[in-house]
Amino acid sequence: MELLILVLIIVAAVFAEQTLYIRVGAKKVRYRCGFSHRTLTEGEETELVEIVENQKLLPIPWLKAELTLPRQIQPMGGESVVTGKDRFVTGFFMVRSYSGIRRVRTVKACARGIYTVTGARLQTADLLGGVRISLSAWDMGEPLTVLPRSARTEAVLPVRLRCAAGEQPVRSSLVTDPFFSAGVRAYEQGDPMSRIHWKATAHMQELMVRREERTARRCLLVLLNVQTASERSGTHTTDEALAEHTIRLCVQCLEEACQEDYTVILCSNGCMPDGMPLSMTEMGGEAALQMQLYELAALSVMQQMPFRQFLKQYGTVSPDVSAVLLTPYTDDAVAQWKMQYPDAAVIVSGYGKDFHHLADAVIPEQERSGI
Repeated sequence: MELLILVLIIVAAVFAEQTLYIRVGAKKVRYRCGFSHRTLTEGEETELVEIVENQKLLPIPWLKAELTLPRQIQPMGGESVVTGKDRFVTGFFMVRSYSGIRRVRTVKACARGIYTVTGARLQTADLLGGVRISLSAWDMGEPLTVLPRSARTEAVLPVRLRCAAGEQPVRSSLVTDPFFSAGVRAYEQGDPMSRIHWKATAHMQELMVRREERTARRCLLVLLNVQTASERSGTHTTDEALAEHTIRLCVQCLEEACQEDYTVILCSNGCMPDGMPLSMTEMGGEAALQMQLYELAALSVMQQMPFRQFLKQYGTVSPDVSAVLLTPYTDDAVAQWKMQYPDAAVIVSGYGKDFHHLADAVIPEQERSGI
């Protein structure tokens, strides 16, 4: 009889324990994760931070967190499983009453883009492991923007578009143009009140004014083709590695243009998140370069405007504007464009795909060329 009573007590205790966890096991448990940086450059590392807080008396014997990350975000020194475009990272936590755990993983951004933790599957159990409880993540952090890196190769801009050594007469003006911004600086005595940048002033807690460029500046039209094969070649798939190399050459071209004091108009047949090709207005300076890198980070190489249509729509070069086309190949469309604008520069990022001998330079990807 005593044995039966003991068994009933144990069964009742187990039932009560499981019922308690079913009702309140998931309550007052907060799981947060996110990247410690908002912006990186391709190839740099950041931290993926996970925080679990248990704000009740009932402990959490174990919590399994399975995170879904883009495959371009690679944990350093940890195991992960890659399936398609996703990477799965699993972690386990044990959290006592009224306590929390903070875990930090070092991850590497292997490619440009805008990334988030796309999913978090959380599961826990009671003390005896008889009941499984699913939880939802409280916060999965802000998006991580990975800017494209420079190709770090030989000069992209041809010599004729770069300043020659020695003295060279250039147009100059003492008048600034409020439409050409080059960032902000601290207020100096004598600056007009109309130049005060109120948002930057509130952020810096001191008076800041807009930098304005001179009215007489050199302008460069940069055309970026991310279509890796001509429409007439019969190839309809995109060589993503080649397209990314072309984008890195574009980044180096933009950096060189900034050093040469150009204002830049950047256009690409790769599409933005709204489905439209990239088309930026004329701007110059370090602040403009940063904006251009942010736009390139969001550029899709899989969604494109056909290159021929892109050249017709965005390839018009004004008489007072220099132009450079970065493309993985040349074809008759490039030949016609070059005939119309003979002073424009053509940079081929492919592997000898300058079929019409129009390129000022052919710059293959260093990894593929064995350099």
